[in-house]
Parts: sequence; structure tokens; C-alpha cells
Amino acid sequence: MIDANSKANRFLEAIEKYAEQQRTEMREEIEAFRKEQLEEANNEGTNAAFVFIQEQKAEFKAALAKETALKETQKKRELFAKRSKMANEVFDEAASRLKKFTKTEKYKEYMATSARLISGKLDGKSCVISIAPKDSGFEQLIKSIMPNCVVKPDESILIGGISCLCEELSIVIDDTLDTKLEDRKQRFIETSGLMVE
Repeated sequence: MIDANSKANRFLEAIEKYAEQQRTEMREEIEAFRKEQLEEANNEGTNAAFVFIQEQKAEFKAALAKETALKETQKKRELFAKRSKMANEVFDEAASRLKKFTKTEKYKEYMATSARLISGKLDGKSCVISIAPKDSGFEQLIKSIMPNCVVKPDESILIGGISCLCEELSIVIDDTLDTKLEDRKQRFIETSGLMVE
């Protein structure tokens, strides 16, 4: 009987040992599975977070680039307006000084020099000379230099000077102070960076 009990005990011990071994293996498998699932979930979470962060970063960069471009455009417009205002002030002052110049004795010399310059290009051909209405007092001076011309007032000449149309030669010679000032203004705008880029 001792033998049978002993065999039964050993059998039970073997079963318990086997059961314990199975439990340990099952716990290890469960733990390994849990770790694997946790790592997989962690990796998926990390990947999802990385993708989310990249998307957010791209959206932020795009918004920042748009905002920067808008601010840059705004600043360029403000700078252009400021430069343009300064240029207009400078050229308004220049126009004012030129108008004062037209009331001096030197302006009479200017008109005579301009008439001689134009006359030298006409080779004695007849022409129509346009002057500012306020310069009608220079008609005789101009005719004394250019006897084959007709002098007429032109409302579009605001500051002064002479413009000539010679149909025989098919030329126009504009030596008005208005055009000279406008040409200088355009050159100034082109070379001073007043254009918005």
C-alpha cells in the first residue's frame, strides 16, 4: 500500500509539476503576447503620432509661409507708398521751382535757346510751335528765331517750354519743361527702386 500511495503521490506530484510547468509556460506566453501587443500598439501610436506631428508641422509651415508672404507684400506696398509719396513731394517741389523759374529773366533766355535748338533741326521748314498760354508774350521772340513757324497756345503745357510739330519732316520735338520733368520722374522711379517687385 505504501508503494501504491507513494506511486500515487509521485504521480500527483508529477501532475502538479506538469501543471505548474504548463502554467509557467502559459504565463510566459501571455506575458510575451502582452509585450508584443503593447509594443505593436506603442509602435502604431508612435507612427500615428509622428504622422500627426508631420501633418501639423506641414500645416504650420504653410500657414507661416502664407502669413509671411502677406506681411512681405503689405510691407512692400507700404514702402512703395512711402517712396512714391516722397518722390511726388520732390517732383511737386521741382514743378513749383520750375514755375517760379518761368517768371524770371533766365526763362526768356531758355525759350530763345530752345527755339534756336529746334530751328537748327528743321532746316528752314515750316512748323507749328506750341507754348503754354501764359507764355504768349514769347511769341514774337520765337518768330524772330523761327520765321516759318506758327505759334499757338497749348493748354496741356502747364509749366512752360516749347513743343514743335513739323509735318514736312514728320517730326515732333518736345522741349517743354513739363515733359523734361516727367521724363526725369520716370527715370527716377525706374532707377530708385520705387517699383513693387
